[in-house]
Order: sequence, then C-alpha cells, then structure tokens
Amino acid sequence: MLDETAIWTRPQSVAFPKVWRRFKGLREINGTVPSFWIQDIPENERENVVNFMTDGFCKEETLCKSLGLLNDPESVETLRKAWRLVLLDNVGLACYMENLDPNGKPILAAANCTHIKKCDEEEVNITITGSKVQQIFATLNVLMDEKNAFEFLETDFLLSALGLYVLPQFRGQGLGLELLNSREDICRALAIKASITVFTSSVSQYLAEKAGFKLLSEISFEDLRNIHKYEYPGIEEKQKGLKYMYNIYL
Repeated sequence: MLDETAIWTRPQSVAFPKVWRRFKGLREINGTVPSFWIQDIPENERENVVNFMTDGFCKEETLCKSLGLLNDPESVETLRKAWRLVLLDNVGLACYMENLDPNGKPILAAANCTHIKKCDEEEVNITITGSKVQQIFATLNVLMDEKNAFEFLETDFLLSALGLYVLPQFRGQGLGLELLNSREDICRALAIKASITVFTSSVSQYLAEKAGFKLLSEISFEDLRNIHKYEYPGIEEKQKGLKYMYNIYL
C-alpha cells in the first residue's frame, strides 16, 4: 500500500555534489577524444542549467519545437520555474567535458533535470501558465494517468525527469545514453527503486530502450489529435508517438 505521508530527503551519507561516472567520448574533437564526467548539479550551477535548458531544450525538444514554445514567454517562464523547483531535490545530473585549457572551466555539455516524484504529487507542484506548456503537461498526464507507475512498481518514490538536453556539438559522443545509465548509479546510492520518464522523441525512445527502459504506456500523435484534441503540427511526419517508460534498479 502506498504511503502518501512519506517524505523524501537526500541521505546525508551520500556526498553532494557527487561524481557518478567518468568516460571517454566516442569521437575526436580537435584531434583528441574528449573526457567527460556526470555529476550532481551543484547549487551554484542550478541557474546556469536552467538557462542551458531554456536555450536548448525549449527550442529543440519534440513537443516544444512543434508548438513553437519559445514564442510563448509565459510558457517559457513556467518551465524555468519548474526546473528551478525540481533541481532543489539535489538529484539533477550534469555532464561536463574536461577543458583542455588548464586554466579553463569544465564545459557543460548535457543535462538531465532528474528529480524525485512522490506517489501523490503532480510532476511539478507549480501553477502551470502559458497555453503551450499547459498542452504539453496535459499530454504527459494522458500517458501517466493511463498506468499508475507507483502502484505498478509498488513504491512511494521514483526518479522522474523534466527534460534531457545535449548540446549539438557533443551529439554522437554517447552523452544521452550515459546520462540515462547514470540514473542507475544515483538510484542505487539513494535507495530509489526505479526511474520513470515520458520519452518524446524517437531518438530518446531508442536510447531509453538501449538503457534498459521498458514500456508503461504509449500513445500515438494521431490519437492525441483525434481523441484528446492536442495538435502537434508537423510532428507525425517524423515519429509515431510518445512512450512512458520505466527502469527498475532495486
């Protein structure tokens, strides 16, 4: 039975910020195969990550791009508030590239705004304003309402995510897959049973399957349009639909 009174806090026994994995890239940059690492997003990097996601995710993510979300300032501000909120859980993940300049700072190459979701809570506990982002969250709820992940997985807390973004110049280095695989590292350390996410692009769905994620529910863009009246212009030319997926670690 789910416990709606349960409260989650990150155990003090797990260092923060913690580096979860280090790895080499898959191709050279300026004649050298780059070194990367994935770590917790520290407090002093949160706003940088919010800006990183605003500039990239809002522009390129499948649903945001289809709706032209960047042209809706209210929707953009809602997402920025949501990212600030979820990063307070101290489980967001950043992927940095080692700077070959010994005096240079590490380079933020990718981020995954992972957070802890409780069984009785919405994805984010904020007022969602802006017509475009309202449609996106309503779309996600269609999938999440179809199958209760907490009852299915018999747990009060899950690692969820509000967006993963890799800078274009670092695509092909395997960063997206490494970020998804890092969820196992953090879930095992924090005693979180599983991770859940709605994957919105064919690329992210492929990577999720490669990382071991399995299907909870799915819906086609045709059904979103015909049944739920959620239109995503031009999207059906590129992919079929959305997938709500999970991965069990404990």
